[in-house]
Amino acid sequence: MKKESDITIIRKLFALFAKRNKNLIYACLLTDVVESLRPYVVLILSGILIDGFIDGKALHTLLLYTLIGVLVAFVFQFLSAALRKYLNARIENCMERQNQDLNTASLNIDYEYLEDPALQEKKRKQEQVINARGGIYWNLIWPLDRGFGGVISVLTSMIISFPLFFGNKDFQYSIIASPWMGLLLFLLIATTIWGIYASDQYSSKKGHECFEEFNQIKKAHSYIIGNILANSESGKDLRIFGQSKLIMHTLHENDKEAAVCLKKERNYYIQSEILNRFLSNFCLGCVYLYVALNAYAGFISIGNVVLYASSIVKCIDGVSEVLLGISGFKRVAQYGRDYLDYIDFSDRKYKGTLPVEKRRDNRFLIEFDNVSFCYPGTKDYVLRNLSLKLDIGERFAIVGKNGSGKTTFIKLLCRLYDPTDGEIKLNGIDITKYNYDEYLNLFSAVFQDYQMLALKVGENIAASDEVDHDKVYDALNRAGLEERFLETDDNVYIGKEYDESGVNFSGGEKQKMAIARAIYKDAPFVIMDEPTAALDPESECEVYAGFNKMVGNKTALYISHRLASCRFCQDILVFDNGQVIQRGSHEELIEQDGLYQKLWNAQAQYYT
Repeated sequence: MKKESDITIIRKLFALFAKRNKNLIYACLLTDVVESLRPYVVLILSGILIDGFIDGKALHTLLLYTLIGVLVAFVFQFLSAALRKYLNARIENCMERQNQDLNTASLNIDYEYLEDPALQEKKRKQEQVINARGGIYWNLIWPLDRGFGGVISVLTSMIISFPLFFGNKDFQYSIIASPWMGLLLFLLIATTIWGIYASDQYSSKKGHECFEEFNQIKKAHSYIIGNILANSESGKDLRIFGQSKLIMHTLHENDKEAAVCLKKERNYYIQSEILNRFLSNFCLGCVYLYVALNAYAGFISIGNVVLYASSIVKCIDGVSEVLLGISGFKRVAQYGRDYLDYIDFSDRKYKGTLPVEKRRDNRFLIEFDNVSFCYPGTKDYVLRNLSLKLDIGERFAIVGKNGSGKTTFIKLLCRLYDPTDGEIKLNGIDITKYNYDEYLNLFSAVFQDYQMLALKVGENIAASDEVDHDKVYDALNRAGLEERFLETDDNVYIGKEYDESGVNFSGGEKQKMAIARAIYKDAPFVIMDEPTAALDPESECEVYAGFNKMVGNKTALYISHRLASCRFCQDILVFDNGQVIQRGSHEELIEQDGLYQKLWNAQAQYYT
């Protein structure tokens, strides 16, 4: 794919930013106009006042000039302060907006891409840009602010300085009046500006390299802070195995490397600033000398010495600001590519348009037709040439060794992934042709790594802020939590993150809540991936005994390593190396000399 140009990236970023922040862009441009014109108004009035003194104007006239100057300066200062205050207040929200965009994208990205390391690296970089650089949107507004202000300053300076170079002059002072002198000064200014721009470009390039190095260094730091220290569950291992010193040593070394990297970046900018100030001051001296010679020759008044000299200096500064703005846009384009890649990554999966047939009898036929699958970025097949049909209304157990493809089979069935080869059909139609959301609504699932949010119990069960409390209680009762919720109601929070009155439920209770959530959804297919892993033997027995009651007439797929839990299922699928190598009831499979018998005997010996 052809890499998009910096201009295209900037245009896309502005289009995205303007959807919600168009007024902020207008405010930025208006602020630049006011702040850029303010010094020139003061300079013009100062020149008039100085010439008035020299020409012997009346005192009341001079006082009037002074009053006008003060009032104009006050108006411009007031407008500038008010606009800048509004601008700064709005810009402060930009970081939060970028966080919102990243979080929204994370929720909308197709599941199969969430495990893509390259994609996750793009998000991590954006988080670093927010923390260390203020975020994409701030970096977008900053060069606009600098660059547009510089353009206004340059245009105003050129208009004011025009008479100095192209006005009528007495050629008695041929060297001063010569257009070659003006050309020489122009070349000097242009060379100075080019030198400043080249210096900024070099420091910006090196600074970006340092920031990329800093990003890589902070990977370990972000992991430790976000995944270890912020997770109370990891506190047990840290204390039992005495890992605190290891963690602190790793953080300390990481911070030292990051500090060295930031120091290198800072040194590049300091060196650039020193060179830029030298070039700017040398050019400034030449400008004042040229203007002073014109005043000495009588070509301009004393008052205009300040006006012209300051205008030329402002022109140089303005051009520098424009170049800094261009440099800033180049830098934000580098960050912006990753940002746009990430937030545009959602909805890449073909969603389909066909409605899923609404059937009261839940008669849905699922068929895997020669399905093979390997995860994105790998060439190793997890499933190979899998073909099978699922009879509706039955209980299926899925067993096999770790890595045999059981969970991948479920992910494909739920269309969290699409097959690499082959088709999965629902009632004879490829599932990719169905409306994606309607297809997902066919499934309730309790995954092994289920998530219960730190919200109210009822909201967790209903997966919504609109809760049918009677239906919630029914689901909790069917999941075996009727006694627990005689003591409390479903408005209690899970954990204390949001509410100090929240309850720290046990792992087993949370797992039953996950089962209750699957019951509440009332979908035709119920999938349970190790649903009793966190339950005690008595609770596990209750779940097995009440499994038919929980599932009703729905199709159920049950993944478990505990083969005793498979006995209530009519059909058992035995996976090995990405294929179904055995299929039948428990009684049939236990009599066969195969993997199921081997696994059963391996577990049964501990209960004999």
